[in-house]
Amino acid sequence: MREELSQIDLSPLAELVRIKHEEEVLAERLVKIEDRAEKVSRTVYDRVKRDYETRRTALEKESRPLKDKARVEYRRLQALRAQVAQAVEAAALDKEELELRKDLGEFPEKDYKEKLAACEERLGGEKKALDDVDQTKAKFLEAFRSEEELEAGPHPSPPPPPARPSSASSTFVPPPADATVIGGSALEPESPDATVIRTPDPGPGSTAAGPEPTRILSRMRLALLDAQDAVEREFPVKPGVSMIGRLAQSDIHLPTPDVSRRHAQLVLGDDGCFIVDMGSENGVTVNGARVQKHKLADGDLVQLGKQRLRFLA
Repeated sequence: MREELSQIDLSPLAELVRIKHEEEVLAERLVKIEDRAEKVSRTVYDRVKRDYETRRTALEKESRPLKDKARVEYRRLQALRAQVAQAVEAAALDKEELELRKDLGEFPEKDYKEKLAACEERLGGEKKALDDVDQTKAKFLEAFRSEEELEAGPHPSPPPPPARPSSASSTFVPPPADATVIGGSALEPESPDATVIRTPDPGPGSTAAGPEPTRILSRMRLALLDAQDAVEREFPVKPGVSMIGRLAQSDIHLPTPDVSRRHAQLVLGDDGCFIVDMGSENGVTVNGARVQKHKLADGDLVQLGKQRLRFLA
């Protein structure tokens, strides 16, 4: 997250703060001159007032491109803040769930303390990241008269999401409520999110016999293992491309220093599930062998840095 935050361009803000201060001084003088209008000649009054108004217009013109640039960067910051806030909420929910499971007698005291410490460390890190984002947001607010002014102006369309592998003969659709789910985890309740693939209806007038039956595939997942090879958490593997890394917005979030920001990708398509190293510092190994790209099979042990995950199909 720190790297994403450092990429927010703050260069327009110093000039905008200066311009804002000069505009406030001119606005104050324009108010004061009205109180003195009857005490000076009309010629002097008009000359000074016109000077202030001309300078204010020049400042507005000077600030316009700077404000446009700042607004673009602010929208990037707001998107980053939404991601970090979501990560804070997810970490808080994981901690709350862990405490509930402990109350229900699911964990021995030692295991509970270890898991609680990890949850609290993660939650603290996400909260610190959110605080850093909010401090940067305050710098933007300082350069504008109000948050409404900062958020004003045209909003360009966001960039399209990354392309995901697809099949010409099938379409991914949400699963039915009775889809079979395999798995669940110690910190993540089971959910009916099995992969469902339906062949599109050929439409009226087609000579085809009708759509093929719906195929429901068992949910693939990566199980994060602890030091004793017990499952600590499970991550569902969804069709298309899933990012694994230290970034808070990763599909599979592993917030440890030994995992790169964008460490690897999982690519799930018709030909199976592949793991691809994204040029990570500590690499990717499968069953002890370092790989660049590897087709995963049920039970494969995947290691990213010090993090060990079991692929379950």
